[in-house]
Amino acid sequence: MFPRERAVAVAARVPLPRWQELLAAFGAAAADRTDGHPLLDAAAALADLHRLRRTQPGHAAEIDCRRAELVATIDGWVSAEPLSRRPRPDSVGGFVDRMAAAHAHADRLLHSEIDIADDRVHAAWHRLAALADAWTDLTGHGTVARR
Repeated sequence: MFPRERAVAVAARVPLPRWQELLAAFGAAAADRTDGHPLLDAAAALADLHRLRRTQPGHAAEIDCRRAELVATIDGWVSAEPLSRRPRPDSVGGFVDRMAAAHAHADRLLHSEIDIADDRVHAAWHRLAALADAWTDLTGHGTVARR
């Protein structure tokens, strides 16, 4: 999707995106995406792959291989990102992949024949909200800077 060199160069000057940016990337149509933050590019691709995996289960191995590549790319980018000293999970890419999967699942339920009041719809969106909250904790975007 994008070379490691570009990711490392951008990492030197761009912080991790906010959860709102991640969710927007997960839901953006390919035609509506702009070339931007490398983590958002990979996040959008991960969400696409999760949707594709559901519609093309016969290609699961290939899709999962591509997902693993994107997770590794995100982890490479984050390891080069010097702007944050916050503790991180073993794999930020894996975390973004879980968020992408949760978004794809919640969105699918929302646009399905299932009643919007169904507990499954609520649980799926609650899971995504919990991951967004954890992303805020991870990135520190929810804290107020004090002098």
